[in-house]
Amino acid sequence: MQLNILDDLQTKHLTLEARLRVVEHERIEVSEATGRILARSIVNFRDSPAMDVSAMDGYAFRLADLKLADRKKGLARENSKDGDSGGSCFQVTSVAAAGASRLGLSADTAIRIFTGGVVPHGADVVIPRERCREESDCVWVTMPIDEIPIGWNIRRQGENARQGEVGLLAGCCIDGPRMSSIVSMNLEAQIDVSRKVRVTIINTGDELKGMGTPIEPWQIRDSNGPLLESMLRACPWIEWTRVSARDELGEIQTRLKEALEVSDAVLLTGGVSMGDTDHVPAAVRHCGAEVIFHRLAIRPGAPILGAVSSAGQLIMGLPGNPVSVAVTFRRLGLELLDRMAGRLSGRRKFKVQVAGSDSKTLGLVWYRLVQIQADGSALLLANQGSGDIRSLGLSDGFIEVPPGSLSQGMFPFYDWNAV
Repeated sequence: MQLNILDDLQTKHLTLEARLRVVEHERIEVSEATGRILARSIVNFRDSPAMDVSAMDGYAFRLADLKLADRKKGLARENSKDGDSGGSCFQVTSVAAAGASRLGLSADTAIRIFTGGVVPHGADVVIPRERCREESDCVWVTMPIDEIPIGWNIRRQGENARQGEVGLLAGCCIDGPRMSSIVSMNLEAQIDVSRKVRVTIINTGDELKGMGTPIEPWQIRDSNGPLLESMLRACPWIEWTRVSARDELGEIQTRLKEALEVSDAVLLTGGVSMGDTDHVPAAVRHCGAEVIFHRLAIRPGAPILGAVSSAGQLIMGLPGNPVSVAVTFRRLGLELLDRMAGRLSGRRKFKVQVAGSDSKTLGLVWYRLVQIQADGSALLLANQGSGDIRSLGLSDGFIEVPPGSLSQGMFPFYDWNAV
């Protein structure tokens, strides 16, 4: 059975992914791990919380003492001529601060406790300060005692996680929340992460000129190199270098061979189509790599090439136009590099509602640049083709439109800034 275009695209992508090697692990200090890919799951070295702790600033009591005092108060009120017993005061004997060792609570007394403080032996409720009346050395509970459940405002030992349980799975990218979990759950000050993926960018083209140099009307700025560098810079688990090559087969072959000697992945821009000076496909085959796909039913970026070396290194030949480079690298290249780094959690993927759609369709998978509006909808941007760098710069990402479909309704959205 013939695959539809979207399924064929995904199948080729997964085929290439399965052939790629995953980089080795290395052990580093936790303090240096932000932005890296966790290589070994984190196992809780103790219960979380490690002991019963208070969820509030307040006072720790025995609930039985409160109930007994309440009954005595009721009897006293019945026997009082004016109907007022004066209340029940509990002597405050100590303070349980966060980080301090566990105290003991004597009968008919209270201990002042702060949020995170260990609940004293014998205490089974914590009454918030705002539900108490405080004196210099004693405290009254001002709320109805029958409304207080046992264990109130106490976070029980192990209620978040038990010792020995997996607290954080391998394959995640370490950010602030993940760092908090690692610091809390890992006993040692070092963890295992994936080695940084080494990438070489090779920009091909005789017409390319760098910034700060004179430029003629028939020449263009090399924007693809800085574009890829910027996108890679958002991935702290990648390190890269960038070189240039003229539109000459021998030079491209030399640059590619040199890159494969030191890199896990090589990204080439330009020279990947069918023109007389498009030497990248031949150079890739000359290096002994296997081409998994060359040309896909997509726009922009149809000439894209995906290959794998005999050592499992990724070689991607990206088209020369900036929109094509941005779209194909975001849609295909980043996910391949993710997997080479051992990243399993994946990037954020969600659908957006298209606002202000048009009546255009295409017989290919169509990646259309969009701006995200204040209400979360996606506004289609006018686009003059894969060289339209103005629309590229105005966009927040792109949607993926299936072949033959109107750009109306909900579509997968690929954010330039997704992490």
